[in-house]
Parts: sequence; C-alpha cells; structure tokens
Amino acid sequence: MPSIDYGVQIEPQYGFTYPMILDIAHTEEALGFESIWVSDHLFMTSDSFDIPCLECWTTLTALARDTSSLRFGAMVSSQSYRNPALLAKIAATIDHMSGGRLNYGIGAGWKEIEYKAYGYPYPSAATRIRQLDEAVQIAKLMWTEDAPTFHGKYYTIEDVLSSPKPIQKPHIPIWIGGSGNLTLGVTARHGQACNFAWTVPIDFYTQKLAVLQAHCDAEGTNYDAIRKSAGIMMVLGETDTDVEQKLKRLETMQNTPYMRYLNRQRPNLVGTPDYVAEEMKKYLPLGIDHFILRFHFQDEIDSMTLFMDQVQNQL
Repeated sequence: MPSIDYGVQIEPQYGFTYPMILDIAHTEEALGFESIWVSDHLFMTSDSFDIPCLECWTTLTALARDTSSLRFGAMVSSQSYRNPALLAKIAATIDHMSGGRLNYGIGAGWKEIEYKAYGYPYPSAATRIRQLDEAVQIAKLMWTEDAPTFHGKYYTIEDVLSSPKPIQKPHIPIWIGGSGNLTLGVTARHGQACNFAWTVPIDFYTQKLAVLQAHCDAEGTNYDAIRKSAGIMMVLGETDTDVEQKLKRLETMQNTPYMRYLNRQRPNLVGTPDYVAEEMKKYLPLGIDHFILRFHFQDEIDSMTLFMDQVQNQL
C-alpha cells in the first residue's frame, strides 16, 4: 500500500481574503498536511456581486513567498483563461520562487458563465480537451527544451525562450483534473497525477481508473507511475451532535449563492472521525495516495485540525 498524504483545497470564489487563506496554509504546515490547492475561478455565481474572488495564480504566487514546506497548485487551472505559453512561464517562475514546491494542476475548463462574462470563446467540451492536450505539450516543451517550436491546431509557439527552467526535474509535476474519457487520454499521455472530485463514489472511481488504464496501455505509458488522487468534500464533526449542528447551519444557508452553487455537486461525506475514516479507507485499494479535502467555508481550521487528530491516523 503506498504512503498517503493529504491536501486542502481553497475556493477563493467563496469569499476568502488572502489572510484567511494564509491562516489555513500556516495551519496546514503546523498540522503536517502535504499540500494546499486553489481553484481557478473568476466569480462564483451571477448574483454573487459582493463576494470577493481572488485570482488563482496571483494567490499561488503569494503562497510561494509566504509558506515554507507546503506543496501547492491550482486544482485545477482552466487552460482557456491564459495563453498556455505564458502560463508555463508563470509556473516556472513560481517553481523558482517556492524552491520547487509547485504542482501544475490543469484542466479543460467548464464554467461557461465565466467564459461568457470575461469574453473567452467557449467551444465544445471535446475542443477544450484537445486544447488542454496542446497546452500541456507546450508547457513540457518550454520546461525542458531551449527554444522549442510547436504548431498545433489551437496553440502555437515559435522558437520560444523560457529561462529559468523549473527547479523540479524533469519538469513540474502535471496534475490533470477530470474523469471524462478524452481527459483521461490527456492524463495517460502527459500526466504525473490525476484527481477526481468531489466525493466520487467508489464504483465510479473504479470504472474511470479502468478507462485510464486502457488509455495508458494504448499510449504505452506506465499506469502505475500516475498518482491517483481523490477529492473529498466533507462535513466532519467530533460527535454526532457536532455533525448535526453543522448540518443545521448549512440548512439555514440554503437560499444563499454559496449553497445554491454547491447544490450542483455530489453529496458530501458526512460524519464523525471514525465513520469518515472507514469511508475513506475504501479508496485505498484503488491505489489512491493523495486526498484533497475540502471543507465548508469558514469551517476549514477546525475540521483540518480534527481530521489530522482523529482521522488520518486510522488510514
């Protein structure tokens, strides 16, 4: 069984200030978490006018400066929102600033309302995934070659210079987010890790890993060398009473942009430490070696502490 480590995801679109994010990051370092992840969104909902949303890669840059041991990355960055060559340059810079602690989390992009609001073209899902494939190819070339050229259907670079190269070798680890068939093909070709979120059922996860295995076989890549990560959204309480109190609080928030947004996702993993540990154990035979945890807004510190005190030692 592989060793397991844990990260926490932050969704800036929920209204985090940077001091709040930094408090979570420093708490993670003190508790022994391995990573912090930042989602890449521009705003939450069409009616969340007064809810701040810090930009992902600016936030990661600040975390590179303000943390000392955590790995960090986007989970996941939308390939559509930034020119892929520029993003590769940004990532290499942040890798240097952090002493080699960046994970390159990237996906095809999906939040159509943001695309339209910010003026980005929103092609079909298949096109966005093919763009993702080209974007990752460009990043790998820029991180490993002196003056690469790439002429794709969607993106092009020409004798591009990008120095310094990342500290991490052969390049920054590429984490692909998503479980669709075409996306898993990109993971098989280019990824060092994959993440399925949020709180994906075991049978679904098993099916999707079989698809990834088939892609790896077809591409001639090593399935076992790709890290498998599970994103778990949870409500964690020390006792049944604590869990009920948290659920009641969420019930009072049902008619808010935050809860309306979350209603599109799968149900949370809900329970006490013993129950949560038993449910998470079910992922381990699949080869999962990293859990990305997400807790409800402003419940992060308490739940992170409880998780590390009473859950992780059971896994």
